[in-house]
Amino acid sequence: MPENHYLFNLDKKIFNNDYLKFKNLHYIIFDGPVEHLNDNRIKEIKKNINIYYVGKFNNYWKNIKDSQPLFTESVFQLQDIFVQIKNKFPIFFKKYFLKKLATTLFGTKNVRLFLNHSIKKRKYVYYGYIKPTQKHLNFLNFFLNLKSHQINFFFEENKNINTLKNKIKEICNLKENLLNNIKNLYYPYLNELLLFLIRNILCNFLKEKKSFFIHDGAGGRLNFNAYEMFFGNQHTYINLGSKVGYDIIYPRSALLKFCQKKTVDFICDEDFFLLDGTKSNLYLENKIDVFLNNFFN
Repeated sequence: MPENHYLFNLDKKIFNNDYLKFKNLHYIIFDGPVEHLNDNRIKEIKKNINIYYVGKFNNYWKNIKDSQPLFTESVFQLQDIFVQIKNKFPIFFKKYFLKKLATTLFGTKNVRLFLNHSIKKRKYVYYGYIKPTQKHLNFLNFFLNLKSHQINFFFEENKNINTLKNKIKEICNLKENLLNNIKNLYYPYLNELLLFLIRNILCNFLKEKKSFFIHDGAGGRLNFNAYEMFFGNQHTYINLGSKVGYDIIYPRSALLKFCQKKTVDFICDEDFFLLDGTKSNLYLENKIDVFLNNFFN
């Protein structure tokens, strides 16, 4: 960091007071407004801090002083940043080569996934956190007060387009109902749930289709970091957007751009969140139709 700047070590559970001697303090939020609301360490900091976040949700961040997105919203600007880093910090790219090598070697432990990634013919692939864990659902439900049948429906199979469209409609109905019945403070929890539900119904629809390979990392327990391995350039990577906000650029998409992977993108706009049920349904159905046309035209 530049002189008189301090970036908090986010691996620490407790901060000491070393930061007090610095003028400019910086804090990174990787998991959106919900993390910001629940990270008690932030409340313990005794000076003003600059917050850089992943998880675009202006409905929330507009009220948080000195907060700004961690990533640019421009893909072209991101490419320029990569060039600047390469020119200014060439050692970073050498170290990153070693990281990719280590990640690739570690990935060979899962033979099936590694062979699919490295040598099998071209597929549309997605590796990630698809269905919220029960612990995560319980946490969100503490603020949203949902019954299990209101949620479990979305995680059932939806192999045909009519079932998918029905679930789109029910997501929008659920959103409208909850917007009318929860406090504004709880909007981030609803938003995170909605983004997971949309991701889940899309993955459930695609996973049994020919030419697709969808892997659920089960909330981190079964992660397979294909994005930072060698090989796999024959595949097209599905980018379903951030799980915590409406970012155009977020860690996974930045990795995909940095590693020059081919992608098909599905990114919702934040306007979707406050639309009424009917308009939400029209918006989301059209957005998903455009996304699916990339595969089934």
